[in-house]
Amino acid sequence: MNTTTAESSSADRITRAIFEHATRISQEQEIEELVRLNADFARNLAGADRCSLWLIDTKSNELWTKVAHGVDPIRIPLGEGLVGACVNEDKVLLVNDITSETRLLRKVDQSSGYHTQQVLCVPLRAEGRVIGALQLLNKPSGFTEADAGLLGLLAHFAASAIDNERLRQEALGAKLMKHELNLARDVQARLLPQNPTGVLGLGCVGFCRPARSIGGDYYDLLPLRDGGFALTLGDVSGKGIPAAVMMASIQTLLRSLLQRGSEDLAGVLSELNRTLYVSSTAERYSTLFCGVISADRTKLTYVNAAQVQPMLLHSDGQLERLEGSGLPVAMMPEAVYEQSSAALRPGDLLVVVSDGIVEACNQEDEFWEEAEVDRIVLGHGVSDVLELPEKLCRAVDTYANGAEQYDDMTVVAVRIS
Repeated sequence: MNTTTAESSSADRITRAIFEHATRISQEQEIEELVRLNADFARNLAGADRCSLWLIDTKSNELWTKVAHGVDPIRIPLGEGLVGACVNEDKVLLVNDITSETRLLRKVDQSSGYHTQQVLCVPLRAEGRVIGALQLLNKPSGFTEADAGLLGLLAHFAASAIDNERLRQEALGAKLMKHELNLARDVQARLLPQNPTGVLGLGCVGFCRPARSIGGDYYDLLPLRDGGFALTLGDVSGKGIPAAVMMASIQTLLRSLLQRGSEDLAGVLSELNRTLYVSSTAERYSTLFCGVISADRTKLTYVNAAQVQPMLLHSDGQLERLEGSGLPVAMMPEAVYEQSSAALRPGDLLVVVSDGIVEACNQEDEFWEEAEVDRIVLGHGVSDVLELPEKLCRAVDTYANGAEQYDDMTVVAVRIS
């Protein structure tokens, strides 16, 4: 057989092997097996003794072996060794005489007992970036440019498999997150009460527009057994299931505490705070306004735990900001809360809003002026209380002028009949 025929036969053999390998890996679903198949095939096709596949660990700034024939997993600082140079320089490194090769990490051989003689490294690239390298070790006849070309092809297969797995994991993570958000949104929707009707001496409305699929704001409107009426507006830190669970906890606990009929609202908030703190985490807490309107509708008792100061528009047109502040609930176990009160008269309008209303921004990242909230409330003196949330949100949207809503917008309003 002449040289040309032999080369042609060898090329045909390699081509068939590559196509068979491509078919095989296309049917493999497990990423670990995909990577191992690529490493085995690269070693066998080139006639090398060993093959290792290295990946970049950006968190630790290291290179680590996803696959390494004959040795336990290895980690080396990023940039060290021939494989580190291959990754850093994004180029093929072919060394058939390592005698004077200063970049070789001889400590790896010393720890494993292996004797490296020849090295071929090819970068792994995915979406235009280097994610690691394939490395062949020890071929008695020496590595060739043809080996480098074949290894480059296999590196493409390996990088594609790894990147596809990354994309699959990201898609799975996104799917799981969407499922979690849907669950949380459902929990939140069930927590927000319907606007109560037929409450003696009061007109009530509650409204919440989440910034995204699930928000951190919540409210409650609760007729009490003694004839009083409780209203709550809060903002839980974070989003998703954890925030929704805290909302449910606050609503359940607070409803139970309020229905006891205690006039010590500060004590109620203190007990709520201690209970939540025990079962919460450092980053999970909630701002909260809780007010109770007396059975005869002449007095509002309230506690403000770091929520936006409510507005009380009196029937004579005077607008009063209800002062008082304290720490969010579940932030500190022994937080002290201040109880305050305000006199109520027929025609008075109590308005509580979340910071999504008062801290709305326009396209230039300029905050909406709080005076604008006051202006809208002042203009609502004799209007139907049910129309107020829509009026406030419409004004916010007009000011935002298309800017994204980054925070939930919640409004609770009560008119004294």
